[in-house]
Amino acid sequence: MAKCTMSDFSPSAELICILRAKSYSEKKEGYKTDDYISLLISHSLNSFFAMTQKSFLMPGNILSLQIPAGSYEFLISRIKYIDEFFQLRASEFSNIFILGAGFDSRAIRFQNQLQQSRVYELDHPVSQSNKKAKLQELSIPSPSNLHYIPIDFNQQNLTNILQELPIKKGEKSLFILEGLIMYLSPSTVDSIFSAIDICAPTGSEIIFDYVYSDVLAGENTSYGSIEVFEGLKNIGEHWIFGIEKGSLPIFLNKYHIKLYDEADANILEQHFFTNKQGKSLGKLNKALAIAHGIK
Repeated sequence: MAKCTMSDFSPSAELICILRAKSYSEKKEGYKTDDYISLLISHSLNSFFAMTQKSFLMPGNILSLQIPAGSYEFLISRIKYIDEFFQLRASEFSNIFILGAGFDSRAIRFQNQLQQSRVYELDHPVSQSNKKAKLQELSIPSPSNLHYIPIDFNQQNLTNILQELPIKKGEKSLFILEGLIMYLSPSTVDSIFSAIDICAPTGSEIIFDYVYSDVLAGENTSYGSIEVFEGLKNIGEHWIFGIEKGSLPIFLNKYHIKLYDEADANILEQHFFTNKQGKSLGKLNKALAIAHGIK
């Protein structure tokens, strides 16, 4: 999650980094991911908030009660969903844009696959500066094809920024919006998707996760929905944008994007948290879903 405040850290970005680190160290079937960079970064996080969350990295099944039901499992599924795509297909794109990057490490972890691509991380200046400082502190070099672009999505026009980049006409782009749009106003989300509509050529793709709008209205009582919405408020973060369940194709069509895949909690559970014997390994928070669209 990449919502940023004008402080020296984003609680949600640090929390996600810590949970990614915990997942990397997991022994439980279905729970392990490959984000070793987050493990390194998490050890260097020293805000009061981060220090109180470090128990997440303890071995075993320990999770803070502050983590709403199924949220950890959704995070793991989201990591795996996007990582699988990067492993299989990211090399097809000349330009890869990671919006609201936070402590995302894919430009580093998948640098062999991305040697022929230009990777752009767009994030709030404070968060981006903090990340770069952490990487430097840990002597983790950024690949030469990774470009950092500071942006306040609420104040700056993404279209203008994209149009200033040295992108050749017709080059396919991939846009990753992981844990982002639910923290933005509807007008800001519209501005971002409009920029993709204007600047991305046919064949470009987008992967993002989103919250169902009835969660924001307090009308969704499915597993973990109320807890995650209220839990974020407790750390000073707020979900303010959602998409009505079943209306994703209509939303995307406004920006000339076709829905290629929609993975809700049930689909993600089946794919990532069900073993070969059909046994459920974990239950996902049902407030969110993942979408994959093609321009």
